[in-house]
Amino acid sequence: MRNLRALRRNTWLPTSELEKMQLKAFRKILKYAYENVAFYHRRFNAAKIKPEDIQSIEDMQGLPILAKKDVQRNFDSLVSRNVRMEMCKKETTSGTTGTPLTFIAEKRASGIMSANKLRHQVENGSRLFRDKYVLLLPARGFSRKRTYLGGFLARLGFLRRRLMDAQEPVEDVMEKLISFGPDVIDSLPSFFLLLAKEMEKRGEVIHPRHIFGSGELLDTVSRRFINSAFNVDMLDVYGCTEAGNIAWECSEHAGYHTNIDLVVTEFVKDEEHVTMGEAGKIILTPLWNYAMPLIRYEIGDVGRPSSERCPCGRGLPLMEVIEGRYEDFIVLPSGRMISPYVTSRYFENVEGIDEYRIIQQARSNFIIQLVLREGRNNDIFLRLEDTFKKELGEDLTISIEAVDSIPKNGKLRHVVSNCCPRELFS
Repeated sequence: MRNLRALRRNTWLPTSELEKMQLKAFRKILKYAYENVAFYHRRFNAAKIKPEDIQSIEDMQGLPILAKKDVQRNFDSLVSRNVRMEMCKKETTSGTTGTPLTFIAEKRASGIMSANKLRHQVENGSRLFRDKYVLLLPARGFSRKRTYLGGFLARLGFLRRRLMDAQEPVEDVMEKLISFGPDVIDSLPSFFLLLAKEMEKRGEVIHPRHIFGSGELLDTVSRRFINSAFNVDMLDVYGCTEAGNIAWECSEHAGYHTNIDLVVTEFVKDEEHVTMGEAGKIILTPLWNYAMPLIRYEIGDVGRPSSERCPCGRGLPLMEVIEGRYEDFIVLPSGRMISPYVTSRYFENVEGIDEYRIIQQARSNFIIQLVLREGRNNDIFLRLEDTFKKELGEDLTISIEAVDSIPKNGKLRHVVSNCCPRELFS
Protein backbone atom coordinates (compact mmCIF):
# COMPACT_ATOMS: atom_id res chain seq x y z
CA MET A 1 0.00 0.00 0.00
CA ARG A 2 2.94 2.32 0.66
CA ASN A 3 4.23 1.62 -2.87
CA LEU A 4 0.77 2.22 -4.31
CA ARG A 5 0.49 5.60 -2.59
CA ALA A 6 3.89 6.60 -3.99
CA LEU A 7 2.99 5.49 -7.53
CA ARG A 8 -0.34 7.32 -7.42
CA ARG A 9 1.46 10.46 -6.23
CA ASN A 10 3.92 10.11 -9.13
CA THR A 11 1.03 9.85 -11.58
CA TRP A 12 0.09 13.49 -10.94
CA LEU A 13 3.58 14.98 -10.88
CA PRO A 14 4.60 17.31 -13.75
CA THR A 15 6.09 15.43 -16.70
CA SER A 16 9.39 17.31 -16.34
CA GLU A 17 9.77 16.13 -12.73
CA LEU A 18 8.94 12.54 -13.73
CA GLU A 19 11.56 12.68 -16.48
CA LYS A 20 14.23 13.76 -13.99
CA MET A 21 13.20 10.91 -11.68
CA GLN A 22 13.38 8.47 -14.59
CA LEU A 23 16.82 9.58 -15.76
CA LYS A 24 18.25 9.30 -12.23
CA ALA A 25 16.89 5.75 -11.87
CA PHE A 26 18.09 4.81 -15.35
CA ARG A 27 21.66 5.99 -14.75
CA LYS A 28 21.68 4.15 -11.43
CA ILE A 29 20.72 0.80 -12.97
CA LEU A 30 23.21 1.30 -15.84
CA LYS A 31 26.04 1.82 -13.35
CA TYR A 32 24.94 -1.20 -11.32
CA ALA A 33 24.69 -3.43 -14.41
CA TYR A 34 28.13 -2.43 -15.64
CA GLU A 35 29.74 -3.17 -12.28
CA ASN A 36 27.81 -6.33 -11.35
CA VAL A 37 26.49 -8.07 -14.48
CA ALA A 38 29.06 -9.82 -16.67
CA PHE A 39 26.96 -9.58 -19.84
CA TYR A 40 26.66 -5.80 -19.65
CA HIS A 41 30.26 -5.26 -18.61
CA ARG A 42 31.32 -6.97 -21.84
CA ARG A 43 28.63 -5.25 -23.91
CA PHE A 44 29.45 -1.73 -22.66
CA ASN A 45 33.17 -2.28 -23.25
CA ALA A 46 32.53 -3.60 -26.75
CA ALA A 47 30.48 -0.48 -27.52
CA LYS A 48 33.23 1.69 -25.91
CA ILE A 49 30.66 3.25 -23.58
CA LYS A 50 30.86 3.82 -19.83
CA PRO A 51 27.77 4.42 -17.68
CA GLU A 52 28.93 7.98 -16.94
CA ASP A 53 28.75 8.71 -20.69
CA ILE A 54 24.96 8.42 -20.50
CA GLN A 55 23.75 11.89 -19.50
CA SER A 56 20.28 11.71 -21.12
CA ILE A 57 17.79 9.20 -22.47
CA GLU A 58 18.91 10.17 -25.98
CA ASP A 59 22.48 9.08 -25.17
CA MET A 60 21.35 5.49 -24.70
CA GLN A 61 21.02 5.05 -28.48
CA GLY A 62 24.69 4.08 -28.52
CA LEU A 63 23.92 0.95 -26.48
CA PRO A 64 23.03 -2.22 -28.41
CA ILE A 65 19.43 -3.42 -28.25
CA LEU A 66 18.81 -6.56 -26.18
CA ALA A 67 16.89 -9.23 -28.14
CA LYS A 68 14.85 -12.06 -26.62
CA LYS A 69 17.39 -14.53 -28.01
CA ASP A 70 20.14 -12.69 -26.11
CA VAL A 71 18.22 -13.34 -22.89
CA GLN A 72 17.55 -16.98 -23.79
CA ARG A 73 21.18 -17.72 -24.55
CA ASN A 74 22.92 -15.64 -21.88
CA PHE A 75 20.76 -16.26 -18.83
CA ASP A 76 23.61 -16.94 -16.38
CA SER A 77 25.72 -13.96 -17.41
CA LEU A 78 22.68 -11.64 -17.22
CA VAL A 79 22.14 -12.41 -13.53
CA SER A 80 23.77 -10.00 -11.09
CA ARG A 81 26.76 -11.41 -9.21
CA ASN A 82 25.29 -10.00 -5.96
CA VAL A 83 21.98 -11.78 -6.24
CA ARG A 84 20.88 -14.54 -3.89
CA MET A 85 18.75 -16.89 -5.93
CA GLU A 86 16.72 -17.97 -2.89
CA MET A 87 15.59 -14.33 -2.58
CA CYS A 88 14.38 -14.23 -6.17
CA LYS A 89 11.32 -15.27 -8.10
CA LYS A 90 11.79 -17.03 -11.42
CA GLU A 91 9.25 -16.11 -14.09
CA THR A 92 8.65 -17.78 -17.44
CA THR A 93 6.91 -15.67 -20.06
CA SER A 94 3.89 -17.15 -21.80
CA GLY A 95 5.60 -16.90 -25.16
CA THR A 96 2.90 -14.73 -26.73
CA THR A 97 5.56 -13.45 -29.13
CA GLY A 98 6.43 -16.98 -30.16
CA THR A 99 9.65 -16.72 -28.13
CA PRO A 100 9.22 -17.96 -24.54
CA LEU A 101 11.95 -17.06 -22.07
CA THR A 102 12.82 -17.18 -18.38
CA PHE A 103 14.02 -14.32 -16.18
CA ILE A 104 14.34 -13.61 -12.45
CA ALA A 105 13.52 -10.71 -10.15
CA GLU A 106 14.13 -10.10 -6.46
CA LYS A 107 11.14 -10.78 -4.24
CA ARG A 108 11.48 -7.34 -2.66
CA ALA A 109 10.73 -5.86 -6.08
CA SER A 110 7.41 -7.72 -6.14
CA GLY A 111 5.88 -5.12 -3.81
CA ILE A 112 6.54 -2.43 -6.40
CA MET A 113 5.17 -4.53 -9.24
CA SER A 114 2.09 -5.54 -7.26
CA ALA A 115 1.40 -1.87 -6.59
CA ASN A 116 1.96 -1.11 -10.26
CA LYS A 117 -0.70 -3.68 -11.20
CA LEU A 118 -3.14 -1.82 -8.98
CA ARG A 119 -2.30 1.75 -9.99
CA HIS A 120 -4.39 1.86 -13.18
CA GLN A 121 -7.34 0.22 -11.41
CA VAL A 122 -7.45 2.64 -8.49
CA GLU A 123 -6.78 5.63 -10.73
CA ASN A 124 -9.81 4.61 -12.78
CA GLY A 125 -12.17 4.28 -9.83
CA SER A 126 -11.75 0.72 -8.53
CA ARG A 127 -12.26 0.30 -4.77
CA LEU A 128 -9.64 -2.13 -3.50
CA PHE A 129 -11.32 -3.05 -0.24
CA ARG A 130 -14.93 -3.00 -1.38
CA ASP A 131 -15.13 -4.19 -4.99
CA LYS A 132 -15.57 -7.82 -5.95
CA TYR A 133 -12.64 -8.40 -8.28
CA VAL A 134 -12.01 -11.26 -10.73
CA LEU A 135 -8.70 -12.00 -12.45
CA LEU A 136 -9.56 -14.27 -15.38
CA LEU A 137 -6.48 -16.01 -16.78
CA PRO A 138 -5.32 -19.52 -17.72
CA ALA A 139 -4.76 -20.65 -14.13
CA ARG A 140 -4.71 -24.44 -14.22
CA GLY A 141 -2.23 -25.71 -11.66
CA PHE A 142 -1.66 -22.18 -10.34
CA SER A 143 -2.40 -21.41 -6.70
CA ARG A 144 -2.48 -18.03 -5.00
CA LYS A 145 -1.47 -17.88 -1.35
CA ARG A 146 -3.15 -15.24 0.76
CA THR A 147 -1.15 -13.36 3.34
CA TYR A 148 -2.40 -13.48 6.92
CA LEU A 149 -3.68 -9.91 6.55
CA GLY A 150 -5.31 -10.74 3.21
CA GLY A 151 -7.12 -13.72 4.72
CA PHE A 152 -8.27 -11.64 7.70
CA LEU A 153 -9.65 -8.88 5.44
CA ALA A 154 -11.40 -11.47 3.24
CA ARG A 155 -13.13 -12.98 6.31
CA LEU A 156 -14.37 -9.50 7.22
CA GLY A 157 -15.86 -9.10 3.76
CA PHE A 158 -13.08 -6.92 2.36
CA LEU A 159 -10.52 -7.73 -0.36
CA ARG A 160 -12.97 -9.95 -2.24
CA ARG A 161 -10.70 -11.08 -5.06
CA ARG A 162 -11.02 -14.27 -7.11
CA LEU A 163 -8.75 -15.98 -9.61
CA MET A 164 -10.79 -17.81 -12.26
CA ASP A 165 -9.41 -20.23 -14.83
CA ALA A 166 -10.02 -19.14 -18.41
CA GLN A 167 -9.13 -22.64 -19.60
CA GLU A 168 -12.41 -23.93 -18.22
CA PRO A 169 -15.34 -24.09 -20.67
CA VAL A 170 -16.70 -20.59 -21.21
CA GLU A 171 -20.13 -21.78 -20.03
CA ASP A 172 -18.66 -22.71 -16.63
CA VAL A 173 -16.77 -19.43 -16.34
CA MET A 174 -19.99 -17.58 -17.15
CA GLU A 175 -21.87 -19.39 -14.35
CA LYS A 176 -19.14 -18.54 -11.83
CA LEU A 177 -19.15 -14.89 -12.83
CA ILE A 178 -22.94 -14.68 -12.56
CA SER A 179 -22.79 -16.30 -9.11
CA PHE A 180 -19.98 -14.04 -7.83
CA GLY A 181 -21.31 -10.81 -9.35
CA PRO A 182 -17.97 -9.03 -9.86
CA ASP A 183 -17.58 -5.26 -9.82
CA VAL A 184 -14.28 -5.50 -11.69
CA ILE A 185 -13.03 -8.08 -14.23
CA ASP A 186 -9.42 -8.12 -15.37
CA SER A 187 -8.61 -10.36 -18.34
CA LEU A 188 -7.32 -10.55 -21.90
CA PRO A 189 -9.37 -9.13 -24.80
CA SER A 190 -9.62 -12.61 -26.33
CA PHE A 191 -11.33 -13.93 -23.16
CA PHE A 192 -13.67 -10.95 -23.04
CA LEU A 193 -14.58 -11.70 -26.65
CA LEU A 194 -15.46 -15.30 -25.76
CA LEU A 195 -17.57 -14.13 -22.81
CA ALA A 196 -19.28 -11.54 -24.99
CA LYS A 197 -20.23 -14.25 -27.51
CA GLU A 198 -21.51 -16.46 -24.69
CA MET A 199 -23.64 -13.64 -23.27
CA GLU A 200 -25.02 -12.96 -26.73
CA LYS A 201 -25.90 -16.64 -27.15
CA ARG A 202 -27.55 -16.98 -23.74
CA GLY A 203 -29.23 -13.61 -23.60
CA GLU A 204 -27.67 -13.00 -20.18
CA VAL A 205 -25.46 -10.10 -19.16
CA ILE A 206 -22.77 -9.67 -16.50
CA HIS A 207 -22.74 -6.13 -15.09
CA PRO A 208 -19.28 -5.15 -13.78
CA ARG A 209 -18.53 -1.48 -13.16
CA HIS A 210 -15.09 -1.81 -14.73
CA ILE A 211 -13.40 -4.18 -17.15
CA PHE A 212 -9.66 -4.02 -17.81
CA GLY A 213 -7.97 -5.76 -20.72
CA SER A 214 -4.26 -6.50 -21.10
CA GLY A 215 -1.75 -8.82 -22.77
CA GLU A 216 -3.09 -8.57 -26.32
CA LEU A 217 -3.84 -5.89 -28.87
CA LEU A 218 -7.26 -4.39 -28.27
CA ASP A 219 -8.29 -3.45 -31.79
CA THR A 220 -11.23 -1.16 -32.60
CA VAL A 221 -13.60 -3.95 -33.67
CA SER A 222 -12.93 -5.98 -30.50
CA ARG A 223 -13.32 -2.94 -28.25
CA ARG A 224 -16.67 -2.04 -29.81
CA PHE A 225 -18.00 -5.59 -29.48
CA ILE A 226 -16.87 -5.96 -25.84
CA ASN A 227 -18.20 -2.54 -24.80
CA SER A 228 -21.57 -3.30 -26.35
CA ALA A 229 -21.84 -6.74 -24.73
CA PHE A 230 -20.89 -5.61 -21.20
CA ASN A 231 -22.44 -2.14 -21.51
CA VAL A 232 -19.32 -0.66 -19.97
CA ASP A 233 -16.34 1.30 -21.28
CA MET A 234 -13.37 -1.09 -21.40
CA LEU A 235 -9.96 0.25 -20.38
CA ASP A 236 -6.84 -1.26 -21.88
CA VAL A 237 -3.49 -1.88 -20.19
CA TYR A 238 -0.22 -2.51 -22.01
CA GLY A 239 2.46 -4.59 -20.34
CA CYS A 240 4.53 -7.74 -20.34
CA THR A 241 5.82 -10.24 -17.81
CA GLU A 242 9.38 -8.93 -18.05
CA ALA A 243 8.57 -5.27 -17.34
CA GLY A 244 5.16 -5.34 -15.64
CA ASN A 245 2.50 -2.79 -16.59
CA ILE A 246 4.04 -0.29 -18.98
CA ALA A 247 1.14 1.96 -19.98
CA TRP A 248 -2.61 2.25 -19.40
CA GLU A 249 -5.72 4.09 -20.47
CA CYS A 250 -7.77 6.43 -18.33
CA SER A 251 -11.43 7.24 -18.95
CA GLU A 252 -10.48 10.02 -21.38
CA HIS A 253 -9.13 7.45 -23.92
CA ALA A 254 -6.61 10.03 -25.14
CA GLY A 255 -3.86 7.39 -25.32
CA TYR A 256 -1.91 5.17 -22.94
CA HIS A 257 -0.30 6.81 -19.89
CA THR A 258 3.29 5.52 -19.82
CA ASN A 259 4.70 4.55 -16.41
CA ILE A 260 7.97 6.40 -16.88
CA ASP A 261 8.67 6.26 -13.14
CA LEU A 262 9.20 2.48 -13.47
CA VAL A 263 10.34 1.87 -17.04
CA VAL A 264 12.12 3.66 -19.87
CA THR A 265 10.11 3.17 -23.06
CA GLU A 266 11.81 3.99 -26.36
CA PHE A 267 10.35 3.96 -29.85
CA VAL A 268 13.05 3.09 -32.36
CA LYS A 269 13.25 2.92 -36.15
CA ASP A 270 16.48 2.33 -38.09
CA GLU A 271 18.35 2.33 -34.74
CA GLU A 272 17.24 5.89 -33.91
CA HIS A 273 14.45 7.33 -31.79
CA VAL A 274 11.39 8.22 -33.86
CA THR A 275 9.74 11.64 -33.87
CA MET A 276 6.48 12.18 -32.00
CA GLY A 277 3.60 10.38 -33.69
CA GLU A 278 5.90 8.15 -35.77
CA ALA A 279 5.71 4.36 -35.38
CA GLY A 280 8.71 2.56 -33.94
CA LYS A 281 9.77 -0.66 -32.25
CA ILE A 282 9.14 -0.57 -28.51
CA ILE A 283 12.36 -0.90 -26.50
CA LEU A 284 12.12 -1.24 -22.71
CA THR A 285 14.41 -0.78 -19.71
CA PRO A 286 12.65 -1.74 -16.45
CA LEU A 287 14.06 0.39 -13.63
CA TRP A 288 13.22 -1.92 -10.72
CA ASN A 289 14.88 -5.28 -11.54
CA TYR A 290 18.47 -5.31 -10.28
CA ALA A 291 18.65 -9.10 -10.07
CA MET A 292 18.55 -9.44 -13.85
CA PRO A 293 18.59 -6.03 -15.55
CA LEU A 294 17.05 -5.84 -19.01
CA ILE A 295 18.60 -2.81 -20.69
CA ARG A 296 17.16 -1.70 -24.03
CA TYR A 297 15.08 -4.87 -24.31
CA GLU A 298 13.13 -5.33 -27.55
CA ILE A 299 9.70 -6.72 -26.72
CA GLY A 300 8.54 -7.23 -30.31
CA ASP A 301 5.73 -4.65 -30.42
CA VAL A 302 5.26 -1.39 -32.28
CA GLY A 303 3.94 1.88 -30.86
CA ARG A 304 3.90 5.64 -31.27
CA PRO A 305 4.95 8.27 -28.72
CA SER A 306 2.63 11.23 -28.36
CA SER A 307 3.30 14.86 -27.49
CA GLU A 308 -0.38 15.40 -26.62
CA ARG A 309 -1.49 16.09 -23.06
CA CYS A 310 -4.34 14.03 -21.64
CA PRO A 311 -7.33 16.15 -20.52
CA CYS A 312 -7.24 14.26 -17.19
CA GLY A 313 -4.17 16.30 -16.16
CA ARG A 314 -1.90 13.37 -15.23
CA GLY A 315 1.79 13.93 -15.83
CA LEU A 316 2.55 10.48 -17.21
CA PRO A 317 3.18 11.02 -20.95
CA LEU A 318 1.09 9.29 -23.60
CA MET A 319 1.77 6.75 -26.28
CA GLU A 320 -0.77 6.79 -29.09
CA VAL A 321 -1.01 3.33 -30.59
CA ILE A 322 0.04 -0.20 -29.81
CA GLU A 323 0.25 -2.53 -32.77
CA GLY A 324 1.15 -6.16 -33.24
CA ARG A 325 -0.79 -8.35 -30.81
CA TYR A 326 -3.88 -9.48 -32.76
CA GLU A 327 -3.91 -13.25 -33.05
CA ASP A 328 -6.24 -15.96 -34.34
CA PHE A 329 -8.53 -18.06 -32.20
CA ILE A 330 -8.37 -21.85 -32.46
CA VAL A 331 -11.72 -23.51 -33.17
CA LEU A 332 -11.86 -27.18 -32.11
CA PRO A 333 -13.99 -29.93 -33.72
CA SER A 334 -16.64 -29.45 -31.00
CA GLY A 335 -16.88 -25.76 -31.90
CA ARG A 336 -15.13 -24.70 -28.68
CA MET A 337 -12.99 -21.61 -29.21
CA ILE A 338 -9.54 -21.33 -27.62
CA SER A 339 -7.71 -18.05 -27.08
CA PRO A 340 -4.18 -17.94 -28.53
CA TYR A 341 -2.97 -16.92 -25.07
CA VAL A 342 -4.03 -20.31 -23.68
CA THR A 343 -1.93 -22.30 -26.15
CA SER A 344 1.08 -20.06 -25.49
CA ARG A 345 1.13 -21.43 -21.92
CA TYR A 346 1.85 -24.93 -23.20
CA PHE A 347 5.37 -23.84 -24.19
CA GLU A 348 6.30 -22.63 -20.72
CA ASN A 349 9.13 -24.53 -19.08
CA VAL A 350 9.94 -26.40 -22.31
CA GLU A 351 13.66 -25.81 -22.71
CA GLY A 352 15.33 -25.64 -26.11
CA ILE A 353 12.73 -23.69 -28.13
CA ASP A 354 13.74 -20.35 -29.63
CA GLU A 355 10.53 -19.70 -31.57
CA TYR A 356 7.31 -21.48 -32.42
CA ARG A 357 4.23 -21.18 -34.59
CA ILE A 358 0.93 -23.07 -34.44
CA ILE A 359 -0.88 -23.50 -37.76
CA GLN A 360 -4.45 -24.81 -37.66
CA GLN A 361 -5.20 -26.20 -41.11
CA ALA A 362 -8.57 -27.69 -40.16
CA ARG A 363 -10.50 -28.02 -36.91
CA SER A 364 -8.74 -31.27 -36.00
CA ASN A 365 -5.47 -30.77 -37.87
CA PHE A 366 -2.52 -28.79 -36.48
CA ILE A 367 1.08 -28.19 -37.49
CA ILE A 368 3.51 -26.88 -34.86
CA GLN A 369 6.72 -25.36 -36.21
CA LEU A 370 9.69 -25.09 -33.85
CA VAL A 371 13.01 -23.31 -34.14
CA LEU A 372 15.18 -25.33 -31.79
CA ARG A 373 18.51 -24.58 -30.18
CA GLU A 374 21.57 -26.74 -30.52
CA GLY A 375 21.67 -29.66 -28.13
CA ARG A 376 17.87 -29.84 -28.13
CA ASN A 377 16.00 -32.48 -26.15
CA ASN A 378 14.60 -35.25 -28.36
CA ASP A 379 11.57 -35.50 -26.07
CA ILE A 380 10.30 -32.02 -26.96
CA PHE A 381 8.06 -33.25 -29.79
CA LEU A 382 6.41 -35.92 -27.65
CA ARG A 383 5.96 -33.58 -24.67
CA LEU A 384 4.27 -30.91 -26.76
CA GLU A 385 2.02 -33.37 -28.59
CA ASP A 386 0.91 -34.90 -25.28
CA THR A 387 0.33 -31.47 -23.75
CA PHE A 388 -1.80 -30.22 -26.63
CA LYS A 389 -3.96 -33.35 -26.74
CA LYS A 390 -4.38 -33.45 -22.97
CA GLU A 391 -5.16 -29.76 -22.52
CA LEU A 392 -7.41 -29.34 -25.55
CA GLY A 393 -9.10 -32.65 -24.79
CA GLU A 394 -10.36 -33.56 -28.27
CA ASP A 395 -9.40 -35.94 -31.07
CA LEU A 396 -6.69 -34.01 -32.88
CA THR A 397 -3.94 -34.70 -35.39
CA ILE A 398 -0.80 -32.79 -34.43
CA SER A 399 2.32 -32.71 -36.57
CA ILE A 400 5.45 -31.13 -35.14
CA GLU A 401 8.38 -30.12 -37.31
CA ALA A 402 11.71 -28.42 -36.72
CA VAL A 403 12.45 -25.50 -39.05
CA ASP A 404 15.46 -23.23 -39.47
CA SER A 405 13.36 -20.07 -39.21
CA ILE A 406 9.76 -18.88 -39.16
CA PRO A 407 8.88 -16.18 -41.71
CA LYS A 408 7.52 -13.01 -40.16
CA ASN A 409 6.40 -9.60 -41.29
CA GLY A 410 7.19 -7.49 -38.25
CA LYS A 411 6.29 -9.31 -35.06
CA LEU A 412 5.99 -13.10 -35.15
CA ARG A 413 2.37 -14.21 -35.41
CA HIS A 414 2.46 -17.37 -33.35
CA VAL A 415 -1.05 -18.71 -34.05
CA VAL A 416 -2.37 -18.93 -37.60
CA SER A 417 -5.87 -20.38 -37.81
CA ASN A 418 -7.82 -21.10 -40.97
CA CYS A 419 -10.93 -21.85 -38.93
CA CYS A 420 -11.79 -18.63 -37.11
CA PRO A 421 -13.29 -15.93 -39.34
CA ARG A 422 -12.74 -12.44 -37.95
CA GLU A 423 -16.40 -11.56 -38.50
CA LEU A 424 -17.30 -13.76 -35.49
CA PHE A 425 -16.51 -10.72 -33.36
CA SER A 426 -17.82 -7.92 -35.54
